[in-house]
Amino acid sequence: MSTPRELVVVDGHVLLQACSLYRGHACAVIEQHHICPKSWWIAAGKPIDTPLAAICPTDHMNVHAAIDGILAGRDVTALPPRCVALARQGLAIAAAHGLTPAPTL
Repeated sequence: MSTPRELVVVDGHVLLQACSLYRGHACAVIEQHHICPKSWWIAAGKPIDTPLAAICPTDHMNVHAAIDGILAGRDVTALPPRCVALARQGLAIAAAHGLTPAPTL
């Protein structure tokens, strides 16, 4: 789940924004996403207590693919390493808070 998208326009020009995962990776739309999926907190009936990451839509979906792949015991080495690392961080946060990870896609 994410917070609202924002398009940055200055003097009529759409500006690219930096994705936080890879230097030089820019995108017109960056979103703030919960590192530990919001749905896991809601399912546990707990207040959402996770940091946010400013990432592009492609990396966002790659993180979800990594989460679901890890949960299913699949090989996720073809996915971008920082996306996999962010997925693992989300799973670690879930474990530390007693959440039950579930597929996200």
